[in-house]
Amino acid sequence: MIARVIGLLCIFQWSWAAESFQFQSYRDGFLRMMLITPSVQGELFLRGDDKLVPLQGGIIEDLFTLRIPVSCQLLSSQKTIYWSSPGRPLIKGQVPAQSCKRLPELPLKLPVRVFSKGGKCLIDTAGNTLWHTASELAKKNRASVYQNIYALFLTNKPAFAGQDIHRLRAQVLHCPDPALFEHINASHAQQLFEEALLLRK
Repeated sequence: MIARVIGLLCIFQWSWAAESFQFQSYRDGFLRMMLITPSVQGELFLRGDDKLVPLQGGIIEDLFTLRIPVSCQLLSSQKTIYWSSPGRPLIKGQVPAQSCKRLPELPLKLPVRVFSKGGKCLIDTAGNTLWHTASELAKKNRASVYQNIYALFLTNKPAFAGQDIHRLRAQVLHCPDPALFEHINASHAQQLFEEALLLRK
């Protein structure tokens, strides 16, 4: 215990004699600097465009680590950051340029895919809803969304739980025969879809 106290006293005596402000890391919008100084009371400034910009929200994480929320855009080039304590000269540290590139966001929905296997035309819904699947098909065959919904239902009845048009359970469907659309009235298909929805309430 005595040795530990002596060790801490030595650390604090050294910290009073040699102030230091050095870059540690930048991650998730937080800059971490190693700060060795007699006082943890002070202000932070970032030099940019020949002027000092005050930084707010800095906190001491542990004995010598200062965490500061900083926008990555402010650190896109090498910067100098200053620590100002009352009655003491400024101490400064260099912050290397940070990369602010973001990884491309994944699409919210995987695309609906029409493909051929064993001579058969198939549709991979990629887990999308029947409505979204039909909407994507409508862009290609120029039939209405409701016509595509009804054509998919008639062609793939086993893929719907209880043969309920609103309970699609399969991911891979058979493509409807193009001739089928000639026998499906768009208004009638919409009416059947909406009536089936009302029956489920």
